[in-house]
Amino acid sequence: MPTLTIDYVLEGRQRGYQFTSPVAGIAPDALKRIWRSAMPRGQGWGNPVYRAARSLKCFTVDETGAGLVAACEVHLTDQVDEVGRTGIRKAHIDLHTFAEHRAYLLERLAALPAHITAEAERRLYSREWELLFRKHHDQNGWDGLFKPRTLLAYDYAPDTWSFVEACLLILVTRATLLTNLIELTPKVNPFADQWLSFTTLALDPADDARLIGIPADTPALRRVPHIDLR
Repeated sequence: MPTLTIDYVLEGRQRGYQFTSPVAGIAPDALKRIWRSAMPRGQGWGNPVYRAARSLKCFTVDETGAGLVAACEVHLTDQVDEVGRTGIRKAHIDLHTFAEHRAYLLERLAALPAHITAEAERRLYSREWELLFRKHHDQNGWDGLFKPRTLLAYDYAPDTWSFVEACLLILVTRATLLTNLIELTPKVNPFADQWLSFTTLALDPADDARLIGIPADTPALRRVPHIDLR
């Protein structure tokens, strides 16, 4: 499958974000969905604290959940736009089958520092965090197996956010995690779903993923249910 790229173009007749890689062979509807969903949402990417920020955003490229999955690796660039704004991002998008996507996520999880993965596992299997997830479930309810959007809040720092990425990757790849969250099917992890979209770093609770890592100081978090991982 081709790797797509979205860049901010500063020259030419059409300036702004554009596909800068060939898109031949990709269905128009799939291309529209990738364009609409590739970038994590939110304002404030120009804040110096996010200078080294990276985010992984994954979603199915059609509305039914069949077919391909887009894995979007997004990072901040050092570009400045035509009026001097920073916070410009670039996205590399790989298209996977479901089997390829699971292997990709497992490889990405394995590439994280072992001590970070171990701490994420310890916390996710802890009674403390089990109660956090259960409280979130009891207070807000989930539609079917999980709430349409679940926010995981944590203090952002470039050298520690990989802990949040590890938590999300474990949640979406481990079928038997958080075993007490669903009483009728006690060994099912509601987040390990091949149709589940997730974003490891967004700055807006309204990001269109269903499982989202978000900095704990995001002002809009005060108005929406979320799970505080701190």
